[in-house]
Amino acid sequence: MRRLCAPIEKDECDIVLGSRFLTKNSVPFLRRLLLKGAILLTRAITGLDLTDAHNGFRALSRKAAEKIVIRQDRMAHASDILHEIARLKLRYREVPVAVKYTAYSRKKGQKLSGAGRILFDIIFK
Repeated sequence: MRRLCAPIEKDECDIVLGSRFLTKNSVPFLRRLLLKGAILLTRAITGLDLTDAHNGFRALSRKAAEKIVIRQDRMAHASDILHEIARLKLRYREVPVAVKYTAYSRKKGQKLSGAGRILFDIIFK
């Protein structure tokens, strides 16, 4: 938590995004492949230079929280936030985060098939 908030407290950026790819994480192969595709798509659409496009670890300054408008629901909101960062020209930074993929979390977490739904939401909503 401290790692996410510190750059905002120091006024170095408006948003801090966690990245599983700035440190060693055992991201399952198919998820890693899908995430790498999402990174390339995000760069092409927004111009943001990110290493992890859909990580749930994020912190926002008051300024960012007041300006960002989230239009998408479910997991598509993560892409919405990235589009808003680019649109509003907010200062952002990524910090390394550790994510443990256990049998329980793999069973409970977002399914890879959800990526298609996110893409649909972004294009058609």
